[in-house]
Amino acid sequence: MTVTASEQPRGWVAFSLGLALLLSACGPQPESHSCNGPAGDHVMLIDRLRCSAIQVDIAEPVTLPFLRAPGTKVLLSGGGITNRAEVQSFNYDDTDLGTDGRAVSEDDARKFAPDGSLVDRAQRIYYPGTPHLFRRDRVLVIYAGDDRAVVSVLTRLLGNQFAGG
Repeated sequence: MTVTASEQPRGWVAFSLGLALLLSACGPQPESHSCNGPAGDHVMLIDRLRCSAIQVDIAEPVTLPFLRAPGTKVLLSGGGITNRAEVQSFNYDDTDLGTDGRAVSEDDARKFAPDGSLVDRAQRIYYPGTPHLFRRDRVLVIYAGDDRAVVSVLTRLLGNQFAGG
């Protein structure tokens, strides 16, 4: 027996569409949604943290007067992290900044001395723990704390810290 489209039950059409969407989602994904490789921007960082079995909670926006990019407070837990940790992730998006985000993030990174303080001694930054500053491509991340698991995962995703303890 052959069933034509007009004879198929209504649920069959919805099921077929749902199956097609599901199968198309299994194809290649944009780089930001991959679990592999370093994180070059804020979205990649969040994706790769989650791929590392770390619970990621996005908190409120953060601004620092000496950084040009907007930031986000991100709370991390699980995945070997001892206590809930706070990191600040600054997203240097080309469109948002109206210029090359990589160049701006590099310029902003130069504002920090090797110990994490600011080069401009007229400005101060206070950390609630040991500062660890990371930068890769279009993201700059500040973690102030002593959880080695947090430092380890940030190092794996962003490379060695450029400033801090």
